[in-house]
Amino acid sequence: MESVRIHKKWLSAVIVVALAGCYAPAEDADQAPAVDLAAEAAAVEAVSMQWLAATQARDLNAATALFAEDAVFFDQGEGSIEGLEAIRADIESSWAENPDFALSWSTSSVEVASSGDMAWEHGSWVYDVDGAGEAVEMTGEYITVYRKIDGAWKAVADMGVTHETMEDDEEM
Repeated sequence: MESVRIHKKWLSAVIVVALAGCYAPAEDADQAPAVDLAAEAAAVEAVSMQWLAATQARDLNAATALFAEDAVFFDQGEGSIEGLEAIRADIESSWAENPDFALSWSTSSVEVASSGDMAWEHGSWVYDVDGAGEAVEMTGEYITVYRKIDGAWKAVADMGVTHETMEDDEEM
């Protein structure tokens, strides 16, 4: 009977050692697969260009499909606009008030978190409320924060600032 207990102990020890060999060391287990940051940055910029194309085409559904449900817009004139439905209503209202607007932007840089699930984009924009009309073009810069949701990049926060125009300087 004593030999059976000894064999069971040895067998248990062998099983523990064998199982331990099946697992990677703790430092390897905690490491996520490497993220291709350049590819993710290109994907974020592609989403930005889809958003721009949808905006220029006045396609509200395509434009707002690129936002997270909990997205926030920070508007100089209105403060923060929170949630996809509020953002959608704001965009729709703005487009209705300024049907001839012209908007373009370009990306200066995109930075992706090493985890590959968050990114931010910085760039510059040009907006003309009446397109080719008499109103002065406005220019500025923006920053947009993206989060990867179900494998797709979605805008979660967007803020732009307006540069002063010559007319603004003359009023001072």
